[in-house]
Amino acid sequence: MPRHRAPQEVARFATWQRPSLWSGSVAALLGVVLSFGVAQAAVMRGQVSPDFTGTALDGRKITLSDFRGKNPVVFGFHAKFVAASQREFLHLKELDGQHGGKGLKVLSISLDEDRESAGALPNQHGTRFPVILDPKSLIGAKYNVQALPHTVVVDREGKVAAVVIGVDREAVNRAVEQVMP
Repeated sequence: MPRHRAPQEVARFATWQRPSLWSGSVAALLGVVLSFGVAQAAVMRGQVSPDFTGTALDGRKITLSDFRGKNPVVFGFHAKFVAASQREFLHLKELDGQHGGKGLKVLSISLDEDRESAGALPNQHGTRFPVILDPKSLIGAKYNVQALPHTVVVDREGKVAAVVIGVDREAVNRAVEQVMP
């Protein structure tokens, strides 16, 4: 995975040896591509949710497409070191309590680097839903995760109903209500 550079590094690279406007534009484009890799399209509402398989902290393999045609799913990308992620993780726990018995599947995808960090929130709050460890952000890359928390709601047919970046309980609640029977 390419190393992401701070904006000032990109700007410094993009202005390196700029003898003309044309070569400056080429250098700027090259700097962005080298710094960030090929841009990935954001996951859009209404499209089929990119499939993934991950290993939960309890050792179970979880594949998103296994729920297709059966259950709506809400999942969030989190990391222990991001305070807003902790609030959204607790919101997922509430959603599991409110709608889990009605068929909603809740997943958490931890971008923490180790099992101990990834397990801190579920252990502290006694959650029942699986937490998938994704330290290399392989799943996160499929959803173009750039900020945390990043929550995705998927309908029963496997289509994205909503992507919520940041903490917006109302938006997530509305999306979950729309996908529930």
